Amino acid sequence: MQTAKELSWFAIRQPTVVRFLERRLWAPDGDAFAVALDAACRLHAAMSISDGVEPPRVEDRLLREGLEMMPPVSLTGWINELIGGAPVVLSGNEEQEVLRTVTAIAWALTSARRADVSDAMIA
Repeated sequence: MQTAKELSWFAIRQPTVVRFLERRLWAPDGDAFAVALDAACRLHAAMSISDGVEPPRVEDRLLREGLEMMPPVSLTGWINELIGGAPVVLSGNEEQEVLRTVTAIAWALTSARRADVSDAMIA
């Protein structure tokens, strides 16, 4: 039940991210979407814990910018571990799309947080 609450809260807090995942990864089996959604929720939760506050809402512009980023080795390894531990099988293409999409989400969450912190410092 806790996981369902976390997913619901994430969808409420980051609707643009959920729509981004749907546009990029939705397929009839939903496997790539599910793995990427799990990763996005984990990133969001980790940032909430480390910062002590929820990340600000992400804009679609930041997600599109994030698609151009190269994932750091640590993120690639983490995503590969998530994919390997998931109870689904992804194709090689799906794995690459999950990596690219989650990289974009990580970029967007970090950029939104950085902008929010900068605004708070100015005020």
